[in-house]
Amino acid sequence: MKKITPIFKVLAVAAAFVVLAGCNSISRTTESSSMIIIGSLTGTTMEGETAAFLQSDVLDSDGLVRVSTATANITVRLINPDPINGPSQFNDVVLTNYRVTYELPTGPGTPGTDVPLPFDGNFSTVLCPVDEATSVPFVAVLEAAKMAAPLVGLIGTSTVLERRAKIEIFGHDLTDHPVTATGYLTIFFADYQVVPAPGQK
Repeated sequence: MKKITPIFKVLAVAAAFVVLAGCNSISRTTESSSMIIIGSLTGTTMEGETAAFLQSDVLDSDGLVRVSTATANITVRLINPDPINGPSQFNDVVLTNYRVTYELPTGPGTPGTDVPLPFDGNFSTVLCPVDEATSVPFVAVLEAAKMAAPLVGLIGTSTVLERRAKIEIFGHDLTDHPVTATGYLTIFFADYQVVPAPGQK
């Protein structure tokens, strides 16, 4: 079953840890047995339709600057599944934060010159059970990025900038072992009040 997790919604993570002395203690010295799989990163078109890319308007029609959001569609899997016992509650993953780094379509760019500055964001507490699909919205472009180079130079022009966003997602399983995953999303930056979106004149 697929869950949709609102960007600011806090999910209660109710996990009772009974850590006993000796052989029953949970080891925190090994690597996680869980992994995050990013099935897709999706954005929206100017018409609000879900797409495999994001159209980011640098200036809205009301003259305000707003963030642009995207969605990470992820699944948590076991690295070495146990066909007999299956996963336990400790294999579930909590997403904590993410990092967005922008690149040119051909490779790395210069932050603040030809690509926006990178930034770190935090998730509200998001619990991802093993083998369940979870859709997690996140901010892909900050307001501040739209008011700085190179994006601010798009306002009032018909220029469209194609850039690629590297999205690194961080979290930990319920034994506190870290897990990470990386995906990429193509973003088309423009002043869409000047540049018609595809299908419009």
